[in-house]
Amino acid sequence: MKVVVVGKHEFAGKLSTEIDGAIFIEIDERTFPDGEVCPRLLLDDGNIMQNAHVIIAMQLALDQSKNQYLISFLLTIYNVKRLGAAKITCIMPYHIYSRQDRESRLGEPVSSMYLASMLESAGINQYLTINSHSYGKNPLSDFFSESESISLSAIPLVAQTVKKLSNSSEDILCFSPDEGALMLAKEAADAINSQFYGAIRKKRDPDTGEITQELVGIDISLQNRHILIVDDLVSSGGTMIGAARIFKQQGAKEVYLGYIHGVHTTEKFKKLAKEDIRLFVTTDSIKSDIPGLTTVSVVQLIAEWINSKLSS
Repeated sequence: MKVVVVGKHEFAGKLSTEIDGAIFIEIDERTFPDGEVCPRLLLDDGNIMQNAHVIIAMQLALDQSKNQYLISFLLTIYNVKRLGAAKITCIMPYHIYSRQDRESRLGEPVSSMYLASMLESAGINQYLTINSHSYGKNPLSDFFSESESISLSAIPLVAQTVKKLSNSSEDILCFSPDEGALMLAKEAADAINSQFYGAIRKKRDPDTGEITQELVGIDISLQNRHILIVDDLVSSGGTMIGAARIFKQQGAKEVYLGYIHGVHTTEKFKKLAKEDIRLFVTTDSIKSDIPGLTTVSVVQLIAEWINSKLSS
C-alpha cells in the first residue's frame, strides 16, 4: 500500500523523508476574514489518495488557536477520506485538551474523550501523540475505542540532550515537579544512567488554583548536585519555578529543565528564564522559536515507530 504524508513542510515534510517510500502532499491553509479555515491539499493528481495509507501530521504553532488547529485537522481527515484513503493515521504531536481527561468538578466536560470521538467519527484508524498528559502504559486506549492509539515518550530524548549540553561529568539527579509524574523522572534517570530520581509533592487548591510544593522522599543531600526537573508540559511556568527554587534552597549546584510541550508564551518563558536555571530543553511538538529555549525534534522518534509498523 502506498504511503502519503499530509501536512506542512516544517514538520510533515521532514517526517516524509524519514518514512520508507512516502509521498508528501503539502497543506495550504487559508483563513477567511470571519476566522473560518480552509486547509487545501496541494494535489497534482486527484487520485493519489485512492487506496493509500495517509498519514496526517500537523504541528501546532505556539501562536495558533487550538480550536482553529482542531477544525483544520478534522477537515483534513474528512477530506482525505473523501478522496479515497484506505487507512488514516493521525499524528498530533501535542495532544490538545489532554489535561481535561476526567470530571474534576461537577459539570466539566471530559474533553479528551470527546476529542477522541470527533477524530474517530472523522475516519481515523490510528492515532499517535507524544507524551499525552494522562500517564500509564497506554492511557489513550481509555478514550479511543475504535482505533489504535499510542503515546510515544520523548523524555529519554530530552534527558539525553540535557546531559550532552550540560558537559557535566557528574551524575544528574532527575525529579518531577509533582508525584503524579514520578514515572517521567524515572524514565529520564534510566535514559542517562542516573543513580537517583524523585518527585516534589504538589497540592492545588480546587477553588483558587493556588499551588503549594514540598520536597518529599529525599534521603540524600542535594548540596552541589546537578538536578534535572522533567515534565510533560509547561504552560505558566509557575510549577517549574517553584520546583527550581526548592532545589536551589537545598544547595543544588545546577538546575536544568526538560519538558516535552512548551505551551507557554514567550513572555511566560522570559519569566521562567529569569530564574537561576542553566538549561531549558523542550521538543518541537509545538512550533516555536523562543530565544534561549533549546528544541530537539521528535520527527525521528515518530518515523521509527511508523516504519516499524509498515514493515510488520
